Amino acid sequence: MDLCWLLWQLLEVLAVLTVLAVLDIRRRGYSSCIRWPRLLWLYTIRQLGAIKVYKMHRNFERDVRRFREAQSDFLMARIRRCENTAYGRDNHFSSIRSVDDFRRSHPVTDFARVENYVNRMADGDKSALLGDEDDIYMFQTSSGTTGKNKRIPLSAQAARDYQDHMLSGPYQWAIRRDLGSWNLRRMINISNGRTPEYTKSGHVLGVAASILYDKMNRVFKHIYTSPLISLQVKSEFESQYIHMLFGLRDKEIFSIIAVFVHNFLSWMRRMEVYQEDLVNDVRRGRIKEDLNIPQNVRAELNAKLSPMPERAAEIQREFAKGFKGIIPRLWPYLTRVTGLWSGASNEIYYKEAKEMTGPDVHIVSFTYSASESLMGVNMKITRPGAPRYALLPDTTFYEFLPIHNDRVPDLEEINPKDLLLPHQLKIGQEYELILTNSSGFYRYRVGDVLRVVGFYQQSPQLEFLYRSGQALNVNGEKLSEEVFFRALREAAKRWPSTLKDHTVAGSQFAPSQKGTLDPHYLLFIEVEGKPLTEEETGLVDAILREQDDEYASFRKLGKIVQMKVHQMPTGTFSRFRSHLIETTAVTAAQFKMPRVLKSRDKVEWFLSNV
Repeated sequence: MDLCWLLWQLLEVLAVLTVLAVLDIRRRGYSSCIRWPRLLWLYTIRQLGAIKVYKMHRNFERDVRRFREAQSDFLMARIRRCENTAYGRDNHFSSIRSVDDFRRSHPVTDFARVENYVNRMADGDKSALLGDEDDIYMFQTSSGTTGKNKRIPLSAQAARDYQDHMLSGPYQWAIRRDLGSWNLRRMINISNGRTPEYTKSGHVLGVAASILYDKMNRVFKHIYTSPLISLQVKSEFESQYIHMLFGLRDKEIFSIIAVFVHNFLSWMRRMEVYQEDLVNDVRRGRIKEDLNIPQNVRAELNAKLSPMPERAAEIQREFAKGFKGIIPRLWPYLTRVTGLWSGASNEIYYKEAKEMTGPDVHIVSFTYSASESLMGVNMKITRPGAPRYALLPDTTFYEFLPIHNDRVPDLEEINPKDLLLPHQLKIGQEYELILTNSSGFYRYRVGDVLRVVGFYQQSPQLEFLYRSGQALNVNGEKLSEEVFFRALREAAKRWPSTLKDHTVAGSQFAPSQKGTLDPHYLLFIEVEGKPLTEEETGLVDAILREQDDEYASFRKLGKIVQMKVHQMPTGTFSRFRSHLIETTAVTAAQFKMPRVLKSRDKVEWFLSNV
């Protein structure tokens, strides 16, 4: 009798909780494409996730108020865990007892100085860089924007940090604070699958974002519009088309997720090109036949489609109005597009994307990260302008090299005593980041140049400016990407056409041709509108001479001659992106347009497409 009574009481409690959950789901908003049993399960997961978001934000707020102590705790924990590794023994970690000891004894490094240890670890010797308490999660391939692709180790701890911050970190708290609480509408996740490669030790060699997104896809598969089997489509175009088709079918989505803003922009540009096909496929409930998809995958995807003639007509009407402001017209509940963008040279992507989203849909650049580490979080996601990142106190140890007059020194020129700690930084000054992470890199030169724009409690708030490895040098000068783009941007303001994309190279990477032997820059641009005159393209060189004394001096002395500007046909940069994804180790998820070309084959590709 007592047992029956207890069971009855439990059923009553469950019934009350279910009613309350249903009412809360209706209040928050939900997708009509998800059935109620699944909604209740997702609601439970979201509620538990909200608790973790609160805890992680509370810990973040505590640590940014004791930033120096948190940094010391992180560094010394790494030193102690790794003092018996090969790297730790070679660098006398056992004698390091404080942050000051570490800064006095350890040199500034780059990948060349740690590559041997990385190779040993990739071959199976974990103790080359990681201690007994650490495990290797995978090896990442870097994006290669400043040179050849590198194998960057990612420890299990770093992977957990990345995933925790993506799903539950302070950025998620900022989303809830500024854009409203969570709901159970669906999202479009623009990501494609990738066949992983493996090191000799059996560890995955790939892109951390792709691996972690794959896990998120499996956990939240009912929240994403594209079925899980779509991850088996590896080619970028076919994958993007599937995300377009399934995303367009659902009018109620509230978010579009991309790794970078230019991934979202590429997706939207293709949507504009293939709009007729998409409307037809939504109308008839089948994927167009000429799409290169494995038959078993096609069959399963088609099984999840059904004819939607009314939605197809609605989409067609919105397409006919043009793509300016199209996002809220296609998806009226959508509040944000998440995608990373930083640096003035990527601002053109942001502005073009913003024309499509309109003023009320936010483009959120959520974190500051690199292959080497997750470092910062955007705590002011609705603030207009370039994103600002507050440094995370417990994922990385940070040091900073002051940059003077836009000149970034070579590694051999760096005096370790010149490096500053976060509390020594000055607002408005520019610095190159030097980091120590949880994956075996110490005082490592990432190559990012940043500007301090404020402090979040004791944590520096930073704007990304450019990569130090993307400097121009044709005759001994060192002209940063930032300085060059500053002149290009000013010239573009005076053009009758709109600058859509660009890249630049030194003449040493171009084939030797008569009349082009003198050192000069080659600028490749894509514009929207009428072709520019020689006088208009010549503004870039003229403005660069006005703005940079060293370049003006080299030009006056004839050490550098007039730059050559090549206007590329429409779509050239999209084709170049596809070319690199097909012919190099870089993936669509990690692709970044190189603003300074550093290899002969890339320069020859552009010259052959002029």
